[in-house]
Amino acid sequence: MPYDDDISGTIRGYRIFTACRTYRGKIFRLEDHLDRLFTFADAIYMKPPLSRDSMRSLLLDVVDRNLRLVTRGDLLIDVVFSGGLAGSTMKQSGQAAHLYIAVQEMVPPPAACYERGMVLATFPHQRMYPDVKLLNYVGAILGHQTVVPRFEADEVLFVDPGDQDTILEGSTFTVFFADPTGRIVTPPLDGRILDSITRRVVLEILKLRDEFTVQEIPVSMNQIPSFPEAFLASTTRNVVPVTRINSSIIGTGKPGPVTKSVMNLFREYMDSL
Repeated sequence: MPYDDDISGTIRGYRIFTACRTYRGKIFRLEDHLDRLFTFADAIYMKPPLSRDSMRSLLLDVVDRNLRLVTRGDLLIDVVFSGGLAGSTMKQSGQAAHLYIAVQEMVPPPAACYERGMVLATFPHQRMYPDVKLLNYVGAILGHQTVVPRFEADEVLFVDPGDQDTILEGSTFTVFFADPTGRIVTPPLDGRILDSITRRVVLEILKLRDEFTVQEIPVSMNQIPSFPEAFLASTTRNVVPVTRINSSIIGTGKPGPVTKSVMNLFREYMDSL
């Protein structure tokens, strides 16, 4: 695509995307991903490049063509809507956004992530337009250059830059905590975090089970020592234990029974598809 034809995307950052994966040859929660893309586009006044039906058909064709080329059996697919402004101005051109689809082979995280858990380091940052998935990961990049090596962590967990205490979301994931009673809590959709599709699935699964109590409520850093368990959820990882945040060990420092149960339930859900 000629550079000059997409200045608003390449220079102005006027881009949205969704990252989806296949499972057993099908795009996991495809309709949810389409919902998000078109909702995001509407939120920032972007004209989609195709209709929803055409997008669905194209993505299904892309998956069919690419699955023949992989050896592991699953794909990771980034779908990007880019630009649509008039030249180098900030005005709408009336034209649809450009469409980019990037496909790569899905490589699962190391088994150690699930067996030993992951370590998170907090970084004060809130994404611009948090309920829209923009192509701006500068906060995550800065976190990986600073707090991740400082705490010998695996990933970045954002906290509200205003109070530097309220937990928001991870760089590419949603975070959950289990309190001493077994209740599971996660930051709410209050306009400060993304409505993650994997988050939706976890909540759907848990709310069907009588043994779990789930609440979407604000969570602060000063509560971390009181939580015996924590886990994260994302497209590429599914559900993974969290065993340390900064210098604070979560519980025993090993994946706990609630987390293991959620991991098993998520695996069962995936296997039922």
